[in-house]
Amino acid sequence: MQTKEFFIKGVKLTIIEKPEFEMVGYKQPVNLGDGSIGAFIHRLTEDGKIKKLEETLAAPQQIWVCLSDCQSCGLGCSGFQVCCRVCVEKTAAHDFSKFADGEISAFHLDASEWVLYETKDKQSTENLHKIGAYELVKEIGYRWNENIRLHFDNEHECFNKDGWIAGKTYHFLLPVVPV
Repeated sequence: MQTKEFFIKGVKLTIIEKPEFEMVGYKQPVNLGDGSIGAFIHRLTEDGKIKKLEETLAAPQQIWVCLSDCQSCGLGCSGFQVCCRVCVEKTAAHDFSKFADGEISAFHLDASEWVLYETKDKQSTENLHKIGAYELVKEIGYRWNENIRLHFDNEHECFNKDGWIAGKTYHFLLPVVPV
């Protein structure tokens, strides 16, 4: 896997190439800015479902929150802005046998280059959101790959009601193509 690294305004950007892959997890239609994303993640946490996803692989793994447009998720819902998925990247080493039929769903992603944004504190994360991930990537000669209409992040692991959790690294993963 070939990588390129950049540092802009307190944000580390790494371009990585990923072959096609599959993600597996829970999904629900949500709206941006109304608290429904946080409520969905909170419910999954309280019900032990995020822990159940973590336990599908013996080694520690990243639990991602994926936001995509509603046409891409397959739910065919209306009245919602995006589909929210709480998911893991599926590998041959995963064991999903403890899940009931229909409890989780899988989705396929085509090969693409991706930019992985990393920040280590609240201010750098706020800078990324203020500048805009879609704008910042243009500074390094890339743009959003509109054929893969989604992004992943782990913001749910970095913030709590008291703010930034010390020692956490925020990741935002966006499919990109060269300009």
